Amino acid sequence: MRFSAADLYTNFPTLGPDYRYPEFMNLGITSLFLMILLGQPSAENLHHVGSDTCIACHGDEHSSWKSSHHASAMLLPGDPAAIASFDGQELSSNGLLSRFIKIDGTPHVEVEDSKGKSRYPVKYFFGLDPCQQVLLEESPGKLQAYPVAWSTGKGEKSQGWYSLFPREQTPVGDPLHWTGSLNNWNHMCADCHSTGVSKNFDAMSGTFKTTYEEIDVACEACHGPGSQHLEWAQSTRGQQNSEELKVPANYGFPISLSTGAHQWIRKEGEKVASREPSLPHQLEQETCARCHSRRTALIDGSFPGEILSQTHRLSLLDEGLYHSDGQILDEVYVYGSFLQSRMHQKGVSCTDCHDPHSGNLYLEGNALCIGCHEPARYDSYSHTHHVSGTPGSKCTDCHMTSRIYMGTDRRHDHSFRIPRPDLTESIGTPNACNDCHNDETANWADLKIREWFPNGQSGQFHWGQAIHAVRNDKKNASSLMSLAMDDTQLPAIVRATLLSEYSRLRQEPEARSQEDLQRIIRNLNSTDPLIRRGALIGLQTDRPYDLGSSILQFLEDPNRSVRLTAAQYLAEVILQWPKSIDSPKPPTLDIALQEYRHSQEIHADRAEALINLAQLSELDRNLDRAEILYRQALKREPHFGPASVNLADLLARAGKFKEAKEALETAIAKVPNDPGLYHAYGLLLIRTDRREEGFRAIEKAQILAPGSLRYTYVYAIALHDFGRTPEAIRVLETAAKKWPSSSLIRQALIEYRQFNEK
Repeated sequence: MRFSAADLYTNFPTLGPDYRYPEFMNLGITSLFLMILLGQPSAENLHHVGSDTCIACHGDEHSSWKSSHHASAMLLPGDPAAIASFDGQELSSNGLLSRFIKIDGTPHVEVEDSKGKSRYPVKYFFGLDPCQQVLLEESPGKLQAYPVAWSTGKGEKSQGWYSLFPREQTPVGDPLHWTGSLNNWNHMCADCHSTGVSKNFDAMSGTFKTTYEEIDVACEACHGPGSQHLEWAQSTRGQQNSEELKVPANYGFPISLSTGAHQWIRKEGEKVASREPSLPHQLEQETCARCHSRRTALIDGSFPGEILSQTHRLSLLDEGLYHSDGQILDEVYVYGSFLQSRMHQKGVSCTDCHDPHSGNLYLEGNALCIGCHEPARYDSYSHTHHVSGTPGSKCTDCHMTSRIYMGTDRRHDHSFRIPRPDLTESIGTPNACNDCHNDETANWADLKIREWFPNGQSGQFHWGQAIHAVRNDKKNASSLMSLAMDDTQLPAIVRATLLSEYSRLRQEPEARSQEDLQRIIRNLNSTDPLIRRGALIGLQTDRPYDLGSSILQFLEDPNRSVRLTAAQYLAEVILQWPKSIDSPKPPTLDIALQEYRHSQEIHADRAEALINLAQLSELDRNLDRAEILYRQALKREPHFGPASVNLADLLARAGKFKEAKEALETAIAKVPNDPGLYHAYGLLLIRTDRREEGFRAIEKAQILAPGSLRYTYVYAIALHDFGRTPEAIRVLETAAKKWPSSSLIRQALIEYRQFNEK
């Protein structure tokens, strides 16, 4: 059935009787329009005053902050904290030769690679401990974090220069090359290492005009612009009768991070303390999360005062970022882990453990934990089964496992999980026991855990098993997902991740059960925007017009991250709304798409955003504009395969087969091991009657990515079409074992076996 926007809006039923659209989501179009135009609450009457202004009244806090990593997040050359050595040392790694020298007293990096030899003055130093990077200006306004860092010796490496990517081949144009997008300060680093940052990328000229209010992470990075607070404070000086003074809201700041006076009280007989009174809000955590999380900015420039999901899109527990059970894998920082924890659910906040100004822990070792957890029960050999003072005796050894990032920086997982070596056996995730006892098996560790804690969690179902089953196409994936989703105590980020995984589970028609669909739809009713966003992602293998008109309401969701997810999903509805029907297109639709488009335009320095914009142009049938955007994406990131694939597909559909072929050949020359490029190239060659060459390219894609169902399926089809049906059957038989729930594989196997028997 052809997609019809008119049918979606006027004819199809709503999402069903169980669907209850939250009352608080019924925004009027006018209020939504103002929200989009004005963005977050206006700061027109506020401006930054600088951290030095705060010293007069807040000397102790300023002194604590001055010793913190925040205060040294960005440093100018000559700053005493900029300790990296520039005495002529050099380092060679994967075709990049770096010399660290001084010219007229100014630190420089001399770079030799395939582009030649150049010298760059150090514009800034970046970070403090355990490593320090330098920022070089690769072109006017464009700063790059050089991928050779100085180890201070306080981490996992001895002092000296070292490569951050020692095993990465990084030719010019590669995102990991020092001039590449993954080392770009303006996009990747600036807003978390300085105060009041606006990226200000000019798409027309392709240049950055990035600004900041203060070079480091200073007072107003967390408290917001302080001009009204300063005005109030100055007006009170010398006035004796404080009762007559009018105190402005939040003392003149746009936000109050205070959660009020409270205590953590462990009542008699209880093992763990409870917060009294309960946590009134999470603004403190949301403020920290703006930097201490893996996320994408939805607006350019922000100040504290809004929840994270209004200004940023928090990454879910996505494959490649986290293990299936939610443990940290990639550099995801803290917040996504902490949201999984029981501590978060019980009201623990960042400053319950960390001093907000120095960043230091209030107490070291187990002393911090036993402030809330009964010492006799938890800080004892009967619980740790490790002698005090030895590895395994600290709470963090077992409940806050650590991983090393940037080659030297050991960071702790803040999900505070119970060790589960049984999950290592069943789904391959790591566990704290074998982190230390790496000469033993996971089974050995599991038996020890069961011996010590016979009533513990070993052997119990964990939601990570459902995620693992979906990602590995297990036959029981659907039932495990149902079991996981039935847990009413799931943390929001876990539930959102599970919901998003339904988009993978429901890819094939026979897997799209109504029970699963209704489960997703019920979660669209959640008051948590993270869960609503996860549910929308989970629906994205379903055609929007099959869901009914209620889905359009999410274009008016009060939460920006949800609205933008809905706008991306419904872009085809919005852009192809027929003009000939009686019902006019609701203005909400275009407003939402405008907001989504703007969220991509602020990241027009990135190939991914340009591709998203190009796809909008394709849906709008503006193919010339789409081609321009795809070519701009390749100019930004020449090694970004999806841009070449999409461009070639667009050109081929326009009958420009020669240009399409050249686009893919150019891309393959740059990235000779990208299976997606070979797959697209093979299909194009077959389409233009160059069947032998096309087959070889399709075969190459399958060899490069044997874990891809699509490439394997197409390769088997090609084998059959070339008269090699027995080989096709063998490929499909192997694939059927790897992807047992794939109807595509099963149907092709049945068909080819029947064909072979004739």
